Amino acid sequence: MRDKVDRKLDFWSYLRKRYEARRTVHRRVPWKGFAFSAVNAIAIAFFVFDRPLGLAAKDLAPPLVSIAGDVTDVGRLAWILAGLSTILAMSYLVRRRLWKARRRFRVVYFGQMTAYVALTVLFTSIAANILKYAIGRARPLIYDQEGIFSFAPLNMDFMHQSFPSGHSANIGALFVALALLFPRFRLGFIGIGLWLGATRIIIGVHYPSDVVAGLALGAWVAFATSVLFVRVGLVFTIDRDGGWPRPRLGRLL
Repeated sequence: MRDKVDRKLDFWSYLRKRYEARRTVHRRVPWKGFAFSAVNAIAIAFFVFDRPLGLAAKDLAPPLVSIAGDVTDVGRLAWILAGLSTILAMSYLVRRRLWKARRRFRVVYFGQMTAYVALTVLFTSIAANILKYAIGRARPLIYDQEGIFSFAPLNMDFMHQSFPSGHSANIGALFVALALLFPRFRLGFIGIGLWLGATRIIIGVHYPSDVVAGLALGAWVAFATSVLFVRVGLVFTIDRDGGWPRPRLGRLL
């Protein structure tokens, strides 16, 4: 038992040393510029698009609403974490059965990538749910009664947990994380994420500003977590003169 505790302490000490060694070399998270852009995008959506699109969602074609309802749960936290947990478990089992060092390294690296995505989505979900509870914005489902300016902070009622969209936050985190891991397919992942976020508007459970806020939150957490992984020397690397975190895919492929 004591050996297990010592190994855990050694592991965290090892990560702390790696972080300190890289802390002054790599860039800080550019949160000011991102926050400024996100706040303006949310404000535009709130004042310009929420009312007309919130009303228009009621008159959309039923087949479109049905399709959106079928795919929108891709952003459900339980589904995402279940899939990632399965991948991690399979990676662990495969690693134990591999003998060649190169193959084992590839599987371990793939497991680290999966852990990055899982942590990104988990951090995002926690932040989004705290904000939803603290802000308490009314959903479009009760637009006729309360409008777009109705807020009931610290309210556990589902009808007052609209901002930010939790599904959109998870989707933003998932697909921006994938875009960072696989930059060749970055535009495709971003496009899928935008459409999945739009399904929350189509089925009438969120306003556009809720979705914009959720996607922005997920994107920021994905980027910030990638910088954290850079600083402990896992999954990503970055040039000394700045730039975006780059995956060490050469090692995996």
